[in-house]
Amino acid sequence: MAINETLKFSWGHIIAFVALILISYLSFMGIAYLEEGNFLKAGLGVVIIDMVLVLFFIVPQLLKGTEKKFKKRIWFERILVFLSPVVFYFMMSSYSHFWTVFKNRQQIETTFTESVKTTKNMFDSYEVYANERIKEYTKKLARAKTDEVSKNNKIEALKLQLIDMNYHSLKESAFDWIDEVTGVTVWNVFVIGNIDKTINAIDKWNNVLNEFSSKIMADESKEVEAFSASDPSVIAAKDNLNNLRTSFTLRGKPTTIAIILGIFFYLLLLFPYVIQRRNTKSTYRLIFSEGGFSFNKRRKNNKNTEKSDDIIIEDNEDNMSSDGGDYGSFTM
Repeated sequence: MAINETLKFSWGHIIAFVALILISYLSFMGIAYLEEGNFLKAGLGVVIIDMVLVLFFIVPQLLKGTEKKFKKRIWFERILVFLSPVVFYFMMSSYSHFWTVFKNRQQIETTFTESVKTTKNMFDSYEVYANERIKEYTKKLARAKTDEVSKNNKIEALKLQLIDMNYHSLKESAFDWIDEVTGVTVWNVFVIGNIDKTINAIDKWNNVLNEFSSKIMADESKEVEAFSASDPSVIAAKDNLNNLRTSFTLRGKPTTIAIILGIFFYLLLLFPYVIQRRNTKSTYRLIFSEGGFSFNKRRKNNKNTEKSDDIIIEDNEDNMSSDGGDYGSFTM
């Protein structure tokens, strides 16, 4: 007699949970890209996806291995199993979006890197601005016939005001930061956060440069203006970074790799259900039930009528050909 099957943790569960972890990671990045770096929404979205997948892939395994209430639970099992492909398709929307971003990874990574590097031009522009201002101030002092010592002191004061150790320190730290963030990859979802940080850094550096240049010498021309935030390099860098956000939120058709891996993950999630055997007392199956329709004949010359739901196959030529014989029981 066969031993009744019971639920147990198996290697099938390990495979399914590894697949669930991979799906969760890819879905998290897909939602984060869609929500432009909102990690709270991404986290909540993954929790919902995981709960739904557990319901439609792990719960059927529990129902399949149940030891009681077979008739009632088989219907829940059937509903979950047959709806699982449809539910899986909809749950994979954010997962698929990550692969859409991944497909455009070269353009995204290149645009980000070039945009950030463009920021270095802001310092070049500032140095051109500072040198031109020092040059004009020197010419003015020459026309005013100021004594050489006083003239040199004033020029040196303007140089220290515009390009001193503070400026060089700012430039060095900015360049180090730029070089550090340029090596981005779409596998690192924090690249969206780096866009915001870079734009904020550009504004901060530009404000500091504006402060360096805002003080004007008493005898400088009244037409002198501070270094402007409208510098072309600043505008170009910020515009490119802002436009880059579109690449993260632009939806597209599922890519080939998304479809292939999606099918693979679906099969892995089914492992616990496939390897789970039913309790031997259950006559119900996923598509049909054992027993089907039963046709029973009464035995002649027997006062007590007996009914049986068992499957009986008789192969007795004498019994079938006899006028007074029984036909037994036959179950479909």
